[in-house]
Amino acid sequence: MLTAKMIKDCAIAAGADLCGIASVERFQDAPKEMHPLTLFPEAKSVIVFANRILKGCYKGIQEGTDWSTYWIYGYGTGLYTSLGRAGEAINSLLEEHGYEGVHSPGSHTLLDEAPPAREPLAKGKLPPCVTLHMRVAAALAGLGEPGWSKVFLTPEFGPRQRFEIILTDAELEQDPLFDGQLCDHCQACVRACPGHALGGERESVTCEGREFAWGRVNYGKCKVTHWGLNPKASPFVSKDLPGMNMDVDKVSYDWYAAYRLGFALAPRIKYLDLISTGSAEHGQGGRPGSVCGAVGCIQACNAHLEAKKVLRGGVKG
Repeated sequence: MLTAKMIKDCAIAAGADLCGIASVERFQDAPKEMHPLTLFPEAKSVIVFANRILKGCYKGIQEGTDWSTYWIYGYGTGLYTSLGRAGEAINSLLEEHGYEGVHSPGSHTLLDEAPPAREPLAKGKLPPCVTLHMRVAAALAGLGEPGWSKVFLTPEFGPRQRFEIILTDAELEQDPLFDGQLCDHCQACVRACPGHALGGERESVTCEGREFAWGRVNYGKCKVTHWGLNPKASPFVSKDLPGMNMDVDKVSYDWYAAYRLGFALAPRIKYLDLISTGSAEHGQGGRPGSVCGAVGCIQACNAHLEAKKVLRGGVKG
């Protein structure tokens, strides 16, 4: 008989660092465009697994010497290759026991605020891009809690991990919700964010009496900073586009406008174009690179949690 332990052991053996499971009932209050049953009506369990982001990939940005390492190794190459192997192993195990595994699309973070305005492809159906809220799914699978920056925190790695989600019709024992508290609302993330994008209006979800809360993110400011178009986070835009004096405090883009702007301007900024070309060779598809280095939401938060000595380190075995 297939068990939750078998799923978790399989994920870890295949290269994942963390794995948790939630029953689909925990998603009962999710809107239809972010509900597991909209994507897979027979789903009974939601499997969330993660790989750590290695601290060394931030060093080049910290020292002002290399902005490509975070983009290549903090997003692509080994990290998502390892997550892909773990996902394939989990789905293979499910099928070997007569069940199905369905990946939630990799657009989790794109749609945290709201799905894009699109027309349904068929009458009576939702528009395309149905996807789970990644951070809520991780919380409901017992892996940790969202921090005030909305970046997810685990007791093993703090804010340093990326997630994948598999829905299955196998009824698996779920994990208890995380009952600790990692985020102490110190505001280090808010102060350090060069995009001034964090710490907005309080938002929350509640499950089984446990509230998970975070501060609303300004996604337009976040994305133009992430793409390296904010001179407070990137020296390259001022060098190659000297007439573009972006004041991030006056940015009013939404996420999609900022996303498109990054693709339009990256080829005109030499270093961003270099990162884009290099990342294409490492599985990133020639996209503009992440230049901000998550200075506030990950780096400042991680430093604070490590100084408090509250992280377990995630040693396997």
